[in-house]
Amino acid sequence: MANDIKLRAPLQVTGDDVERALFEQSMEELTVARVFDRLRGVASGRAAEELNRALDVDIFEVLTEAWAKVPAVRNAVHLSALVKGPPALVNVDRHDISSNSRIVLDSSVGQSVLPPLNLTLEIVATLQSATLAAHSGRIELVALGDASIIARLRYGTVLLKEHATGIAGAPRDPFKRQASATDQPANVDIQI
Repeated sequence: MANDIKLRAPLQVTGDDVERALFEQSMEELTVARVFDRLRGVASGRAAEELNRALDVDIFEVLTEAWAKVPAVRNAVHLSALVKGPPALVNVDRHDISSNSRIVLDSSVGQSVLPPLNLTLEIVATLQSATLAAHSGRIELVALGDASIIARLRYGTVLLKEHATGIAGAPRDPFKRQASATDQPANVDIQI
């Protein structure tokens, strides 16, 4: 089972991205506007380092939360928690999953605590298929068809960073056969 799948390349922010968010916040918050110059450069770089730790997303957790809401998966998980036995396999065809998370950056300048910088991390996954196993009340990933992820970081309506990627570490779905060159029709002359 492959429950340790990761984004191929996680969303990474820079000090410039943080400065842009702080600039947008300074338009709304006078307290931030007064100290904006002191928040630039090294300070925004350190804030970006902290944000990057928070943005290191375990995509399996995001996917599992969504899959747990699918009635067939939910029923299989409940049954597996009550009855000992082999894992129940559930195949989920093409589906999209979206998730929004709130990320809060607290900061201060000197003795002044600034209003929190509220950011939104949006993750949109498009999956061709997934084969899941319900075992002991948990969801385990058996295989995954083609998948793509778009991660967006926003301050309000302002897009700070967007990153499109795939998923690494997930076995391919054995129930979805990929066409190969040998599947192409061919003319063969056989002499008898």
